[in-house]
Amino acid sequence: MVSFVFVDFCFVFFSIFMIFIFYFLVFFLSFKDLSLVKVSSFESGFLSLVKIQNSFSIHFFVIMLMFVIFDLEVVMFLGLLISDFSSLCVFFLLFVFVLGGFYMEWSYGKLIWMV
Repeated sequence: MVSFVFVDFCFVFFSIFMIFIFYFLVFFLSFKDLSLVKVSSFESGFLSLVKIQNSFSIHFFVIMLMFVIFDLEVVMFLGLLISDFSSLCVFFLLFVFVLGGFYMEWSYGKLIWMV
């Protein structure tokens, strides 16, 4: 009878071996485009080709803020599964405020991404 330690060792070894095989297959078979646009960085709304003081993108900040708000709202929505009626009312009140802010940003044209 084969011991469980040997079976576990074989499973771990096989898993690590397959991870390396797939990694090298993807690395060598992938198409690499090393043009200037592809390798240049775009971090936090700043283009790396111009001065930072002149290129701050407020649109990046607005999109990031919306992501954080909707992410927190999803966490609150998951908490509703075990909550009471007052928590449900507070959640829907927050949901109305978030949708109102989203509509305001949409109506002012702030959700159009321009670099």
